[in-house]
Amino acid sequence: MHSNVYYCPKCDRTISRERLLGICTELESKFGKSPATTLCCPVCDTEFIDLDRVSSGGEKHVGDTRKRTD
Repeated sequence: MHSNVYYCPKCDRTISRERLLGICTELESKFGKSPATTLCCPVCDTEFIDLDRVSSGGEKHVGDTRKRTD
């Protein structure tokens, strides 16, 4: 499957759980706020969709150019 990949429908981007945790740690240290507890996008504050929980085939809304995780 996707191995802990989150999708932001507003930004149309995917991000791996590992990368998100790194970003959350950095935001917490710099600004005292982290999106890790809410699982919201650190860019636009939209709630992530956990692609591991989407029914098979439901991830097709994620564009081909966006399937790569950072």
